[in-house]
Amino acid sequence: MPVDGNKAIKVLVVHGVQLGDNKDLDQDKDIKQLIDSRLNGIAVDFDVDIYRYENINDNKIKPLLRLSKLLLKTPVASVLVDKGMDLVLDVVINLQDGAAAEAIRDGLKQKILGYYDEGHPCFVVAHSLGSIYSFDVIGQLMRDKQYFDRNAWDTWPVQGLLTIGSPIGLPMFRGRRRQHVPNLGPGMEWFRWLNYWDRTDPVVSGSIFGKQLTNYQIAERYLKDNPKQGWFIRDHIVDTGKTWLMAHTAYWSNPMVGDGLVNLMMS
Repeated sequence: MPVDGNKAIKVLVVHGVQLGDNKDLDQDKDIKQLIDSRLNGIAVDFDVDIYRYENINDNKIKPLLRLSKLLLKTPVASVLVDKGMDLVLDVVINLQDGAAAEAIRDGLKQKILGYYDEGHPCFVVAHSLGSIYSFDVIGQLMRDKQYFDRNAWDTWPVQGLLTIGSPIGLPMFRGRRRQHVPNLGPGMEWFRWLNYWDRTDPVVSGSIFGKQLTNYQIAERYLKDNPKQGWFIRDHIVDTGKTWLMAHTAYWSNPMVGDGLVNLMMS
């Protein structure tokens, strides 16, 4: 069933590394507010949803978190280690690429295909580690022969990807991900991927000391080997006005990100 351009656009938010559990995640509200502010009264039929997968991570790491509490004697130390392990192990789960990571990808894929079966155009907004899962799932869909005809955008389950604060340029992800950039072949339509990042964001740079990045190409490196593979990729530097970890969470309200997302939805 092809996508119907007259139906409501679905904007799907994919969160990154998180504390807490699924009920604590509401970044979809931030994106809805950002889109409304940048539309400034222009009538666009859209809905914002969020794919929550933190509970899958939590179920995987609960045994380790219980062990940390047993080993640490003071409540304060236990809480600090608990939160730190929660964040770090979310990344480890992705890098291990085991059953939990596969469950996260499968849930995201089914969410996207649910919109597709209903005929809705879909744009994915992915933050931090969520950009890695989103990149993987979109790649899986592109390899399925029933989707992504270069001459027919309405065959695509996803019409565009916008990533914010993505670690996709880091060595731990870059080598593995580059192998999975599908070549869409010849045709008229281009899959659009916009990547927004702040120079002081430690998740983007990999520097825990807040070293500023000066290389302007992160996502665009993925076109180095085959620039005609059917992807339109652009990196955009964002000055969030914040530094270090505050910069990593400041994208949700940034006007430049909002304008990019609106342009993606309307073009």
